[in-house]
Formats: sequence, C-alpha cells, structure tokens
Amino acid sequence: MTDREWSLQEWDDWWQKTGERPDEEKIDSEHHHHEDAEEDDPYAPAVNKMLMKHRRLCFGEGEIKRIFLTFCGNSLDLKWLSEEGQEVIGNDYSTFALEGFMKEHKLEYDVSTADEFQVYKAKSTNLALYAGNFFKLTPDLCGGQVDAIWDTGSFQSAAIADRKTYAKSVAALMKPCSNYLLSVVNFKDLRTWKGPPYTITDEIIEETFGDIMTWKQIDSAPWADYVERIVLLQLKQ
Repeated sequence: MTDREWSLQEWDDWWQKTGERPDEEKIDSEHHHHEDAEEDDPYAPAVNKMLMKHRRLCFGEGEIKRIFLTFCGNSLDLKWLSEEGQEVIGNDYSTFALEGFMKEHKLEYDVSTADEFQVYKAKSTNLALYAGNFFKLTPDLCGGQVDAIWDTGSFQSAAIADRKTYAKSVAALMKPCSNYLLSVVNFKDLRTWKGPPYTITDEIIEETFGDIMTWKQIDSAPWADYVERIVLLQLKQ
C-alpha cells in the first residue's frame, strides 16, 4: 500500500464536509469503538480520557499554564482545558472548524490577524485559536512559548514528508522544561486506507524526534482492535 498525503485544502474540505474523506476512502467504523465508550453513542465527541488522566503533565494543581493544542479543530479538549482555568492556544488550518467551535459553545469572541493567521480570541475565557498553517506559527505570533503541548491525532495525520519539520515546529513552541504529551494509535494490519491517520511506531518517533527530544511511553489504552499510546517528550538539555 502506497501512502497518500492530503493537502491543506483537503483538510479544510474534510471539516466542511463533516468528516467525509476527500480521498473517498472508507474507514470501518467498528474499528473506532472504544471499549469504555457509552453504549448508546460510542462515537459521540468527548474530552480525551488520557488528557484528563495525565492532566498534571499539562498543568499542576492550582497552577495556570499555557497549553498548546496542535491541529485542534473543534476538539472538546479545548473547552475542558479552558474550564480548568488554563490559558489555551489552539491551531488548525480550517477557519470553518475554529469558528464552529466558538459558535457551538456560544463563546463571544474577537477576530484579529497576526501575520498570515486569523485569530479567534474568546472574551469570557483565556482561549485563543489560530487559523493558518502550523509550520508558520511562531512563539512571537502566539504570545510566547508554552508550558505544555497536547497532541492527539495531529502528528499521526501530518504528511510523512513533513514529520521532521513538524518536530522542529513543536520544539520551537516549547520552553526548556515543557512537556509534550503525544497521543498516537497503532492500527497494525487493520489500516487499509492510504491516507491519514497513519500508524506511528517507536521507530517513527525516534527517527522524527530523537535528535532533539527524549521520549518514553507512559500509558496505553486498548480499543476494540488497536491501541492508543501516550508518549511524553521533552527537549534535550
């Protein structure tokens, strides 16, 4: 199977078509049933359980941290983190997804521009969403380096040829003591589609991040047919 990568426009189309894949490939929905999911609606959007479980790696008790979410879309993780009192910064290429998040949660917001990015800043909570190309986002544009990064489904959806650039972009946003919490899935032989998301192995993590970060797997969660893995990465000193 030869992997096929999506363009930024295809990602934007994916959001606007409510998850319909632009490559018209099908992913068997039974492979997305989490063993802990609610039986009445196992595919309903939810806050990531691993994020809640490992919250202290993103922020400690009573501390306000700057937390960045890569390729965030309209993730409920954004809302949960902001409700926990954290300063939340998210990025996605799709303005449709980010505007949709603000409207869905009835958040009043201001819109501004920062270089090539359109910025949605919530008025009632410390939440800012940056619409634009992640590889062009710098600490100067988003108010400085962050204390933690939460990455679920983002790295494994990035173009294979961009993985090294992705790692450098993430590293540039991190403080020397930042934690980068990465959630990836191992599909094993069940991945029958050519495009993202891709299986991420230890070898891929080491090849991509090993020169600039240390890493270790800290947790895993079995799904019906595959495993979600949680990896903690930190900048090498």
